[in-house]
Amino acid sequence: MAIKRHKRGNRVYLAEYKSIRQGKKVISKFIRYIGPEDKLSTTEKPRKRVLDRLNLSSSYRAGDVRLLWAIAQNLDFIPIIDRICCENSHIEGVSPGKLLTIWAINRVIDPESATQLERWVPTTDLPYLVGIPAKEFTKDAFLSALDFVCMDDQASGRVADLSAELDDALYQKWRHDHPLPPGDKETLAYDLTTVLFFGVSCPLAELGYNPERIRRRQVNLAVLVSKQDKHPIAHFVYNGSRHSASTVKNLLARLNAVSIEPGTLIWDRGNVSRRYVEMVEDMGWKLICGIPKTSKEAKEIISMTNVPIGPDTLARSSRAGHIYAIKTRSRLYGRKRSLVVYTNRERGVKDADARNEALAILGRELDELSEKGKDWSEKRLHSQIKSILNSWSDFIDARVSRKKEGARIVWSYKTQELRLAESIDGKWLVLSTDDALDANEVVNEYLEKDFIEKVFRVLKTQEEVEPVRHRLEHRVRAYLFVCMLAYRLLSVLQWKLKEASGKEGSWESADTLLQALARVERVELSFGNEIKTLYLNVTKAITDTLREIGMKEILKEETRLADCLKM
Repeated sequence: MAIKRHKRGNRVYLAEYKSIRQGKKVISKFIRYIGPEDKLSTTEKPRKRVLDRLNLSSSYRAGDVRLLWAIAQNLDFIPIIDRICCENSHIEGVSPGKLLTIWAINRVIDPESATQLERWVPTTDLPYLVGIPAKEFTKDAFLSALDFVCMDDQASGRVADLSAELDDALYQKWRHDHPLPPGDKETLAYDLTTVLFFGVSCPLAELGYNPERIRRRQVNLAVLVSKQDKHPIAHFVYNGSRHSASTVKNLLARLNAVSIEPGTLIWDRGNVSRRYVEMVEDMGWKLICGIPKTSKEAKEIISMTNVPIGPDTLARSSRAGHIYAIKTRSRLYGRKRSLVVYTNRERGVKDADARNEALAILGRELDELSEKGKDWSEKRLHSQIKSILNSWSDFIDARVSRKKEGARIVWSYKTQELRLAESIDGKWLVLSTDDALDANEVVNEYLEKDFIEKVFRVLKTQEEVEPVRHRLEHRVRAYLFVCMLAYRLLSVLQWKLKEASGKEGSWESADTLLQALARVERVELSFGNEIKTLYLNVTKAITDTLREIGMKEILKEETRLADCLKM
């Protein structure tokens, strides 16, 4: 080893070299820099440099919570909730807006009750993002936050519910940032679903009809959703026995109260009546809705309208069958109206076969009863006939013969009623108050309203909104507001993915992205006085997707001084 001196300006610098042989030559190879000659004595050895100790922090769930937190910030969840719910009140600790936003994020990715939230929150990046210690997020804090949205008004003895005002403010923020295309107006779908309940003390929870036919208490949740981007406009909470048609008046009153330029309303045939149609027209809205085939007017229009089968009348095709439609004008609800009759031939054949099979079975049962009940009283036979026919009495005429000889029961099919049923098999009637739409447009607008069913599937499967475990009416209403808040996050995510890809199926893409992000964790690596933020399990697919939807910054790695982190 040799020490060599290098003069640079007025100073001399020392460096260590090693002599090595290369072939027949001996050359000097630089080993390391020692330092200025005037700061080192000839006997002093250079200090050894030791790498600072590396400290790794605990890991926190980061990927999905950071994405949803960023979306919530873009939607102004926290300032809107705090402004409306707290007004100018001073809130000690965590504000309701922060608590309810965190709860909404939880319901999207890992639904927990209020009792479990205080254990779930510290495992995530949410305390770090909010800037508040995890110990502040207690069960009582979350439950108290619900009371800012909906509360018992002791003075009036009523429930004071701010969710309608919150819905409107949240929608206005979204539509301000994401306006409709020039010249377009909102097309809104409205529907209602049941939400099952635990407990019997809540006055909203009542026994009522539900598709699962479960005899359990329930509440009814109605939603109004934009077709443009599947974003919710408003939601309504009703008692469990409330019929959907009786909620339309509240819907129209809400539309009058919010700042939406009248567009088009779409709802199911169960909500229609002459009064509601006229109310919608008076408000300046267009209406597209199905007309029940139970009404005499509807049956006559459907049976007397022939729908030609051809390429010019084909409205849509799917695995459910081919749909043909024709536009007509007929008298309905007091005046001539624009109507569309559409038919699904595959469905029509299926309905006819099912009806014929059921009536054939009922005929055999009546024959067996006639033989079996020869010695029965007329009252007993009438009771049994009623039990057999049930809802099929419109198609079978059955009576008890008073003659002692021959069969006791005489029955026959009602030919006229059967012919009428055959003439409307697989055919439906749709009312459109927008004369500018043709038959195909009306049918597609009406049948595509099923996107609102996706809202209910998300609420019940992904968010696990039911069964509701709250007992107080104001807590139930506020809890359902939180669930709708969570749906807003998901609807924006699927919208971003659809805008980026230009393809349908964005709901499935949103689920896939959230599942991948659930594995992404944040850790912090400290060395010396610096701290580096790292994200584990970030794949190229995640990075690419976040970049496409403009959210790549949520997983940006950073380095900062240690004294900047005080949590």
